[in-house]
Amino acid sequence: MITSTNPYTQETTKTYQQMTWEQVESKIILAHESFQSRKKTSFTERKQLMNNLAKIMQEQFEDLAKLDTQEMGMLYKDAKGDVTKSASNIAYFAENAEKILAPKPFDQDGLTWEIVYQPKGVIFSVMPWNYPFNQVLRSAIPNIMAGNVVLMKHASNVPQIAEKIEQLFAQAGFPKGVYTNLFLPHDFTEKIIAHPLVIGANVTGSDAVGRQIGSLAGKYLKPSVLELGGNDPFIVLETTDLDTIIKQAIKGRFSNYGQKCNSSKRFIVIESMYDQFCEKFTAAVNQLNIGDPMNEATDIGPLAKASAVKDIDAQVKQSIQQWAILLTGGQPWSVFGPNFYLPTVLKDVVPGMKVFDEEVFGPVAPIIKAKDLDDVVRLANQSVYGLWCSIFGDNREDKEYIAQNVEVSNAFIDKVVTSYAFLPYGGIKNTWYGKELSEHGLKAFMNEKVIVK
Repeated sequence: MITSTNPYTQETTKTYQQMTWEQVESKIILAHESFQSRKKTSFTERKQLMNNLAKIMQEQFEDLAKLDTQEMGMLYKDAKGDVTKSASNIAYFAENAEKILAPKPFDQDGLTWEIVYQPKGVIFSVMPWNYPFNQVLRSAIPNIMAGNVVLMKHASNVPQIAEKIEQLFAQAGFPKGVYTNLFLPHDFTEKIIAHPLVIGANVTGSDAVGRQIGSLAGKYLKPSVLELGGNDPFIVLETTDLDTIIKQAIKGRFSNYGQKCNSSKRFIVIESMYDQFCEKFTAAVNQLNIGDPMNEATDIGPLAKASAVKDIDAQVKQSIQQWAILLTGGQPWSVFGPNFYLPTVLKDVVPGMKVFDEEVFGPVAPIIKAKDLDDVVRLANQSVYGLWCSIFGDNREDKEYIAQNVEVSNAFIDKVVTSYAFLPYGGIKNTWYGKELSEHGLKAFMNEKVIVK
């Protein structure tokens, strides 16, 4: 049984039965049959359906955003962005896929050839709950626009959204089997990946989930794209405008209560700015409003799961035992229910502490002191993850030096990281292999065929 529970009210609103293997296999077969016709459709037809989908989402964005808030606990004012950004991404790929995937002609050394991009088939996707619409559509839309079809296992705590996304595809006119929602028990994962009609896996989730599905994909010689988390550095160099940077730091860490893969999770501050940053950042954190996520004045709502509160509290408590200094927060906040954790700031954090070494998926900000630029780079790179980073300061050359040397996939200068449909989304180290969004997302599960003429 899969249950939909409001993280703020704790009210259970709907339940769903998990599928039997016979039901799942029938969905796989239907998806494969749909692909046989889907791969022959024109980009014009695909574009029209995608534009229909984007339009429907824009028309329903308030109701869809409420689902985000009710099932995942996201601030309603932010949930609107989750929906509208998804619609914007859809529009981008609808407009640009044909150009990106056009045949590439070559003529060299007397040989003429071309590269053509052909879809491979049925893709099994496993997606998380933290941005319930955008996480799913960010992976599904490029693959479907490229001519593939998708079987989607969404997170079990957002089943109404999972069901709704499938309904949106149907309302937009997509044939059955192009996008299929699966309510699955975990023990079906290997059988799905092993199925001869499934050609690959696309996963966003924890390290444990990525290792499991990545190893299964390798076992059955299927391609996979994995996004497994991050511990992004937010780097503060010398500046005369610390107040502006503090505002960006609050946004980087506490957006969606820190429940973001590319959230700013380690604040590495140059020594000359360290004390000022700690003082001003803590003061700003103490101004955050905690409460009902439907209230426009709320900054911090409930975490998506009660288990997250327990996990985060353990990471914070152990770091304090390791001599991190607590500046504010540091405990659950049951005034509004069991899923709240106080916005927390820790200073004098060093490698070896839980909040430095591990991804903290919640409203906790560890601050680390760096002696100089090389120490900034050393600390930033002392992580098993390598997703993104944000770099702030007055000296352009110093920021460029950091950007060139930090071990991440995307480095943003004077800007909090965010995704764009036209930029590759990915990471290095234990964070990722493969890419989403941009041309890389379109080509991830395509046959890059060379035809010599």
